Amino acid sequence: MAHRISKQKKEIASAGVKDLFTKTRELEDHIFQLRMQAKTGQLPSTAMMMLARKELARVKTAITAKAASAKRA
Repeated sequence: MAHRISKQKKEIASAGVKDLFTKTRELEDHIFQLRMQAKTGQLPSTAMMMLARKELARVKTAITAKAASAKRA
C-alpha cells in the first residue's frame, strides 16, 4: 500500500495545475457517490471514503504548493 501512495504522490507532483483542478472535481464527485452508497447501505467498505478524502487533500495541498511557488517566482 505504501508503494501505491508514493506512486500517487509522484503523479500529483508531476501534474499541472489544470490537471489537478480536474482531479479535484473528479474526487469530489467520487466522494459524493461514496456518501450516497453509504447512506443507502451499498458501500462495501467505509475505508474507501477515508482514502478518497485523503487523496483529495493531497491534490489540494499540491495545488496550494504550486500556487505559492508560482507566486514567489
